[in-house]
Amino acid sequence: MKRSKPRLALLGMGTLGAGNLGVPVMIDLFERLSADFNVIFYSFLPIDDSLVPSSIVVRQPVGLRIPGRVKYFLVALRCLWDHMLRPFSLFFSVSIYPTSRWAIVLGRLLNRPVLVQLIATEAGTSPDISFGNLTIPWLRKITLDVCRKADVVVVVADYQKKFAVKNLQTRKEIAVLPLRINTKKFSFQDRTVSYPVQFIQIAFYSALKDQDTLFAAFSKIAQKIPCHLTVVGEGFHVPKVQAMIADLQIADKVTFTGFVENDELPKYLNSAHILLHTALFETGCAVIQEAMASGVVVAGTNVGILSDIGDEYAVIVPPRSPEYLAEKIIELVHDPARYEKIRDTAYHFISTYGEEWSYRNYRDFVAGVIENKAKNGGT
Repeated sequence: MKRSKPRLALLGMGTLGAGNLGVPVMIDLFERLSADFNVIFYSFLPIDDSLVPSSIVVRQPVGLRIPGRVKYFLVALRCLWDHMLRPFSLFFSVSIYPTSRWAIVLGRLLNRPVLVQLIATEAGTSPDISFGNLTIPWLRKITLDVCRKADVVVVVADYQKKFAVKNLQTRKEIAVLPLRINTKKFSFQDRTVSYPVQFIQIAFYSALKDQDTLFAAFSKIAQKIPCHLTVVGEGFHVPKVQAMIADLQIADKVTFTGFVENDELPKYLNSAHILLHTALFETGCAVIQEAMASGVVVAGTNVGILSDIGDEYAVIVPPRSPEYLAEKIIELVHDPARYEKIRDTAYHFISTYGEEWSYRNYRDFVAGVIENKAKNGGT
């Protein structure tokens, strides 16, 4: 007799299909995991379920105009009801509130393991950055409580783990399971650097992304070599940005595209030589992986995945170092052999440790959590 697949309840805030709130790396991961687990996705936000892989069952809030907390309760109640009909083996929750808070309640009530996945700033950032869960008193309390009670806490980068270990006040081991993009959606080009050098930035406008450093560095580069910067993302049509690029005298060298769908990114990457990424904090950073898969050399700050992999794979400088970043990039442009070596090394890395590698890690890890719970008193 064929053994039935373990049932996995995935709790998220639109994680698998909510326009801008959908997370492509999570969509790809759970589509793959659905071959090994029966995945039921409980979205605490209304979503377009046509964006969710057909192999995954979707539950989401009813369309009534009722308070958010009531909707959250009803989604959790549906999860409980589904468990009563066909028991789950594990609750997999993405981020903290309300998803992981309800996952903890359900896990304790039903004696099932709870895996809490942190993908952004839930575990805190650098002390000089007032951003993330731990800067908001009520959310800090929930975050610390959830991470203490979860059976497993998972982060996506060693860099992120350092903050989690320091800030979460939990004695449990924090696992690092990197998320990876679907590299097959991006086409590697065996490009060489040429003039005008085409730079690209892919990010929304945010203090955390530190576009002040981005534009300052680019202005210094533009004084030395012919170049152009394409900025892909929302939020840049604000007076501060327009005044900044005017003061830096780079307005004629910068193009803003606004929001671009993920499926359209290859078109922009294929026209670029160098991705600029000057964030103050990152975790797995999909756009860096997408650039590597496309043969675009990355130049950025020593945070997240760049901190993890090192300068063999990218041009890396400390945060808030526009002069140093500009200097290192100009050196790179004047050294085509080094540009090509970084391009090829980075592509080999993301091809070797890509989506299949990430999927296998998650598959085996989740199966191990379920097995360990069963050995130690779960059912």
